[in-house]
Amino acid sequence: MPNVSHATRDDGSLRSRATETETVFLRSEDREVYRWIAGDAHCSVKEIASGTGRPQQEIETSIGRLLRMHLVRVDSTSPSKYLAVSPETARVELVAPLQRHIEHRQHEVDRIRAVLYELTSDYQEGVARSAGPASVEVVTSPRQAAELTVQLAASCRSGILLSEPDVTAAIAAMPYFHSGGKPVLSADVEVRVLFPHTARFRRDLAERMQAQVQRNTSYRTRSDSFMPLIVFDGQVAVFSDHTRSDAIVLVRDSTVVSFAVAAFERAWTRGLTFSTSYERQVVKEISESTKRIILHLMVQGVDDRLIARRLNMSLRSCQRHIEVIMRRLDAKTRMQAGYLVSERGLLKD
Repeated sequence: MPNVSHATRDDGSLRSRATETETVFLRSEDREVYRWIAGDAHCSVKEIASGTGRPQQEIETSIGRLLRMHLVRVDSTSPSKYLAVSPETARVELVAPLQRHIEHRQHEVDRIRAVLYELTSDYQEGVARSAGPASVEVVTSPRQAAELTVQLAASCRSGILLSEPDVTAAIAAMPYFHSGGKPVLSADVEVRVLFPHTARFRRDLAERMQAQVQRNTSYRTRSDSFMPLIVFDGQVAVFSDHTRSDAIVLVRDSTVVSFAVAAFERAWTRGLTFSTSYERQVVKEISESTKRIILHLMVQGVDDRLIARRLNMSLRSCQRHIEVIMRRLDAKTRMQAGYLVSERGLLKD
């Protein structure tokens, strides 16, 4: 931010600052000048300095910031004097262009993501051809995929990492570690499972967890989306094939497996411990965490349906969270909500 304290007393210099778009944070002395101008519609720097008892140079600096915030303007009938602008009008003038810019950039991001996502299958097929079946294997038969996963679990010796953002798919994956109702895992194998927060409210999943207790198994949940995968002993990774809903991609390439493990660890460290018992404080924390992520996506311009899909929740549940967020912010529109979030620094870590 440029140092505006060295402003000259030339009114033209002050007026030029009204065209700058850099964000300015007002100080208490700026608010005093603003109140003075609002109470005396046509006043000059000299008059304000005389009325407040403050140095004229400080008044010029404050007016420079107020001009940049569109809170004052030069009186067209008397260029040496200033008029106050309502905060509502200033907000429209400042926020609307920024919002349009954000929406434009978000559209660009979405287009880039779509293009790159379409190339994923081409990349996977190319890697499979060049690396050979020993490194990458695509299994299209659901029965064969299930059998292969059970075999990998049975031969596992140290640990399994499982992350599944789709709760229904997560429930379906749990039998991979049990055959004929009996565990196929060695007692020494550590299992870490990552679910979405919505899994905590699925009774069928809780029943599976209680029925299939594994001594070295721990569960965590997260609000935001993460990669669906299973990693066995840090050597073999199983991914879902997004081009075929029932297929899996089996990868033994060490570089890809290392990437998968690192992705899981990043997601795991930010997860919350999951048990089958109802814990009021944990549920409250999850609800607030979910609202924060929804707020972040709202500010980015993501629509309700996509937010619900990313967080693996129903559209209705997502909209209920949004209603609470808008009520807390006392915002009528998403544009107003975005401005209030920025003004209050609500998403700053």
